[in-house]
Amino acid sequence: MLRNEEKEAEAPFAKYKDILYRIAFSNMKSKADAEDVVQEAFCRYLKSRPVFDSENHEKAWFIRVVINICYDIQKSAWFSKTVAFDEVPEREMKHFKLPFMEEDETLWHVMELPVGYRNPLYLFYYEDYSIKEIARIMELEEGTVKTRLRRGRELIKERILYGTEKKSRDFTEKVLKEGGKDAY
Repeated sequence: MLRNEEKEAEAPFAKYKDILYRIAFSNMKSKADAEDVVQEAFCRYLKSRPVFDSENHEKAWFIRVVINICYDIQKSAWFSKTVAFDEVPEREMKHFKLPFMEEDETLWHVMELPVGYRNPLYLFYYEDYSIKEIARIMELEEGTVKTRLRRGRELIKERILYGTEKKSRDFTEKVLKEGGKDAY
């Protein structure tokens, strides 16, 4: 690679590494896995060298790729046979602490949601994307995004009010039965 090509390839990394890492971490709940996801996204970028219409299109492409990589990893046999994040003892959680995480307990509740609710809520509240932008990034209808935001907020409210008690689990199951089953 020539020096100019190297600088061109580095530019998106410098621009998007932080947001992509946060999105990957909110999905994977592990620093190492999030780093792997971001690295894979940039490898795919370097391999395919897509042409973008605008900076927003480029950013949306990277976010979509990161979310898809997270989905692929979570569907893998390896991922299902490893220890889940919520099974990690509290004393070992210090490895997962991030500066913005310590002050925001609600983000931990968002991260515990099913992925279909987690990503729209995270993008809406923590990355300040509009419903229209989220719909475009996630390749969903705007109405679907609005519904997932509403249901996700309801789930978080119940978890905050009732914790992980039976009532909260019952509420989660009720929401999923009412049409949210595709949100997993």
